[in-house]
Amino acid sequence: MQSRIIISILVLGILQCLLLLLIALTPTPEQFSAVAHSQFNGMMIGLDGASRLAPIEDYAFYFYLVMLAQICAMVALGVVPKKRDPLFWLSLSGCFGLAAFVWWQMFSAYKSYLATGETTFVAGFPLATTWQVYAVWLAGLGLVALYVLGFKRYVWSDKDQQAFDALVESSTSR
Repeated sequence: MQSRIIISILVLGILQCLLLLLIALTPTPEQFSAVAHSQFNGMMIGLDGASRLAPIEDYAFYFYLVMLAQICAMVALGVVPKKRDPLFWLSLSGCFGLAAFVWWQMFSAYKSYLATGETTFVAGFPLATTWQVYAVWLAGLGLVALYVLGFKRYVWSDKDQQAFDALVESSTSR
């Protein structure tokens, strides 16, 4: 199982590199930079954000999902194989699902804004920004909760501590 996780991390890393390469090789859209505002001196107009996002939209969306999967795979790699029980995998999958849902909502809200030019405001920010400011880091709290609540079960149990104490005692009594 350990080697499968390591191989999945490698595959996910290669996939990230390929997606970044596809993004880098995507031709620059026409009118990709801002132009001077006709009424306000020194102000710039961003033009059509939807046409700038369109060529890399799928690559960017999937890059972030692959990154989230890689984070979860690295968390799994940090847990001793014999301690990875079904509850651990379910909890880790839930953390991934929550983070992927937040990313999907943020990306969808941004695309909707680009398509319509209209957005709703939540907690003082446009909807996509609200997802970024409040929900992205909150979604990461799932992994923090898994670590904190599962510490004795998955990371360092009382049995591990006793074995460590016995090892220290045996090494100092020599």
